[in-house]
Amino acid sequence: MMRKALLTVAACALALSASVLVAFAQAQPAHLEKALQTERQKADERKGAVQKLAEREKALAGKLGEIEKRMQAAEQRIGKQEEALAVIRKEEARFAEQYEAVRLKREQSVRELRKLLELLWPINAQGMHEGARLADSWDTADRRFQWNSAAYNRARAKLEEVRAQERELAGVIARQKELEAQVDKQLTAINADKDTLLKDRLAVNARMSQVTTQRRDLESELQSIIKTIQQLNYQLVIQRSRKFDAFKASLPWPVAGKIVATFAPDGKPARRGIGIATSDGATVRSVFWGKVVHNDVLRGLGKVVILYHGGDYYSLYAYLSDVTVEAGQDVEKDEPLGHAGYYPEAHGNGLYFELRFHQKPINPQLWLMPAH
Repeated sequence: MMRKALLTVAACALALSASVLVAFAQAQPAHLEKALQTERQKADERKGAVQKLAEREKALAGKLGEIEKRMQAAEQRIGKQEEALAVIRKEEARFAEQYEAVRLKREQSVRELRKLLELLWPINAQGMHEGARLADSWDTADRRFQWNSAAYNRARAKLEEVRAQERELAGVIARQKELEAQVDKQLTAINADKDTLLKDRLAVNARMSQVTTQRRDLESELQSIIKTIQQLNYQLVIQRSRKFDAFKASLPWPVAGKIVATFAPDGKPARRGIGIATSDGATVRSVFWGKVVHNDVLRGLGKVVILYHGGDYYSLYAYLSDVTVEAGQDVEKDEPLGHAGYYPEAHGNGLYFELRFHQKPINPQLWLMPAH
């Protein structure tokens, strides 16, 4: 009677959690589908953003191409401007040499004029003071007059020469100023062209760098999303492909040991699972992929772990000395669940193990690998 009561307790525990387990079974694929839909939507959004940035990059590359063409045209124009500037510089140098030659010639003429004036001034002053009294004869006076007249004419000619040289110097200076103005104009135009093009190039390059960085960041994020989608797809495929009923007669044993109690649902008392005698501290493992839906003490069964395997299949592990998993945890096939404890029917260490389908017990020995 005691044994029957204990098994009834286990059945009740499974029945109480049935609604939760069914809800979980329905929610898991739906949750994955929803997560997949969300990630795919994010991926589509990122792809759209990446496409827009790629188009923006292409447009900026076109602008850069236009600027490069403008740069080439500007370089040709600047080259011609620099050639013209070189011609102006040569002409400027020639006028500088001409200016220096005229200046030296003028200085020489001024010195000669000064000497003539220094020579004529005393004679002129003396003649004006003494008049004709100084001449001994008309011949002498005439010779003196002729000499003075020639000296004055020479001084007058030298003065005109100096004035002509001054006018020439003024013309050279004016031409030099004109050339300097042309040089300044050419240099201003050249520098303005260079500055404008450089500014445009730097602005487009900066924008291009920004867009490229954004695109690469989005592409990296997209790759991460794609990996997440692949992982979710894998999990969904695994959930759909890891069907419990496809592994009948090939499930691993939950623990190493010897069967001491067989499946007898119609027996008196009824036994809805099997009992296995084990060595001291034997490790109990999951027979299939699943989720821990119960991890607690059940009266008469000690510490009990119940796993849900999908498709309304459950497994129960009772009389554990300790448990290494937690409720809600996903477990792998052959993952340790705990260790076998004292099992009354084994008169020592052992495990009571059940399999259920739609809350109805099924014979574990038909699902486990054949014992060797």
